[in-house]
Order: sequence, then structure tokens, then C-alpha cells
Amino acid sequence: MRKLYYAGGSIIVSDQVSKAVLRYARALAHAQSSDLVILPSFTEHFGKGVTHILLGPSSQMLSVPTAEFEIDLADARMVEILESRTKGLHPDRPDWSEDVADVMDLEGYDWGL
Repeated sequence: MRKLYYAGGSIIVSDQVSKAVLRYARALAHAQSSDLVILPSFTEHFGKGVTHILLGPSSQMLSVPTAEFEIDLADARMVEILESRTKGLHPDRPDWSEDVADVMDLEGYDWGL
């Protein structure tokens, strides 16, 4: 699970949704466009809910790890939709397997410096 900070607030989403949102926001920024997305998320009381986010060229987001929950958000379809929209903006972009990498062990991680 990831806490996604945006516009002074935050939501909790799955790792996959967080990555898909960040990729889509970057693609929208490159295209100087915007879109309204509806994400499966946790409410402030950790119940299932949805979040509406307006993504645009100046979207500033931060994604950080948070505690894992045993609640399935059934978000595979949302990831598919976001990735499809992103590909529509960047049709020639290669696969994103390493684009937003998961780092489990910070020891020895190549920070690219």
C-alpha cells in the first residue's frame, strides 16, 4: 500500500494504482493536458471508498510506503484504464517494468548518483 499525497491531502491506494497514477500524471504533464480520474482508495477510517483527482500539467504528487492492509481494493481494472490512457498519450513508450521501481532493501541500492 502507498500513501499518495496530493494538493495538501493524502489517500491510501495500492502500489499498482500509485504507480499508474504517477505515470499518467507525468504523461499528462508532457502533453500539457488534464484528466479527472476516480481511484479505489481507503477512506480516512480505512474503509473502502473512491477518490476523485484532477490531474494536470502542474500536478505535484508524492507516494510513500504505508502499512499493508488485508483489504483488497479490486483495482486491477483501474490500473488497466490508467495505463491505457497513458499509452494513448505516449504510444511509442516502452514497457514500464522498471519505470517506478520498488526498492525493498536500501543497502547497496544504486541511487543513480
